[in-house]
Amino acid sequence: MLLVYFLNLLLLTGLSWWLYKQDWAQNLKPYLLPALGLKLLCGVLLGLLYYHYYGAGDTITYFESSQKLTQLANNDAGAYWRLLLFNEFPSEAFRATVPFTAFADFSNSFFLLKIISLFNLLTGSSYYLVGLYFSLFSFWGMAKLTATLSTVFPETRKAAIVALLFFPSVVFWSSGLLKDAVLMGSMCWVMAFVLQLAHRQKLTIVTWLLVPLQLYLFVKIKVFFAALLLGMLTCYLMIQYLSRTIKSLQNIKIQLLTLAGFIVAAIVAVWHVSGIFSVEFILHHLVKTYDGLLALSLHGPHLSYSSLETTISSIVANSPKAFFSAIYQPLIGESLEPLYLLLGLENLLLLLLTAVAIVAVFKKEWLQKIELWHVILLLFIVASAIVIGISTPNFGTLSRYRIIFLPFLVYLLLQNRIAQRWLARL
Repeated sequence: MLLVYFLNLLLLTGLSWWLYKQDWAQNLKPYLLPALGLKLLCGVLLGLLYYHYYGAGDTITYFESSQKLTQLANNDAGAYWRLLLFNEFPSEAFRATVPFTAFADFSNSFFLLKIISLFNLLTGSSYYLVGLYFSLFSFWGMAKLTATLSTVFPETRKAAIVALLFFPSVVFWSSGLLKDAVLMGSMCWVMAFVLQLAHRQKLTIVTWLLVPLQLYLFVKIKVFFAALLLGMLTCYLMIQYLSRTIKSLQNIKIQLLTLAGFIVAAIVAVWHVSGIFSVEFILHHLVKTYDGLLALSLHGPHLSYSSLETTISSIVANSPKAFFSAIYQPLIGESLEPLYLLLGLENLLLLLLTAVAIVAVFKKEWLQKIELWHVILLLFIVASAIVIGISTPNFGTLSRYRIIFLPFLVYLLLQNRIAQRWLARL
């Protein structure tokens, strides 16, 4: 086992060095190595938190369940690869022993089990080594997006570094053996690719070859958020390309009107579709998820709605509360548990940053002109915060799920001269 650890740590070191030597990574020096070290450390701390404080949780369930697939690989390699590639189970009896298999073709949790099982074969089923690989993958995508933002919008370099690489809950919950690490790594990588493509930056052959894999991972892990963000990124890419030949589209007001037209067309299209992207299914799924998590959250501080129904009017009426709660709750004092106190302190910081940003707007202290990219991020933040706030009443779970939009919120809040002066002193 010592040899397995040594070889894997050697491989992890090699991959880290490869990242460090990438051209885009040079934009992040001298912050890259400290950020990477923090990320890998958080991957280990997350495992310690769940194994030695909670004693249970998603990460433990995923890892222990993946052992059944790993055992199949050791006993019958052919059956394992058929399961991995085609979801063909060796028997119904075996299927009954593996969780998340009721809808194996659609379950992102079962998809994650298959990924973990591959890393089990590489690491000798070492939880912490697998967590380090997941953390490194997450860091790759998030660091690449940070570097791309630093190049495309150089005035916001420090804001991007803080928001994506050092903001506490963003770093912690996007590390270790969780779906969120795969989600953030693939999502941020795709966002960086779109920005590079839209702003005509050089793209290598390796980058083009990786696009299908990163898109596949993003969609498989979070299909609804992937559909939302990919739709917005497509609009951004189209407007940027059209603006090269249509001069009027270089005006931000015209760009926003065009974006509004795209959004209206998308809403009309969604209104008439059926299946998992239908309005009825989405509303039903939101309320069902809320009811299920609420039953498990009554013992601690949680978010509750007096009336939440599967209607658009009900969702709209509860949206302001959902939006506020997803960003700023739990507040200091809502719970004396150590983890909730830490969350409360971070949320207090978010409230402070929000207040500073509002003051900066009135004092005309904004760092730069509004770009279409900022509007895209803002729309994604609002939509994601409402969806997560509506469906996730447990504040602990909420703090984890919100990292899909939180770094972009922090990034926008730091784009003012008041915040920039603070960052310059750090």
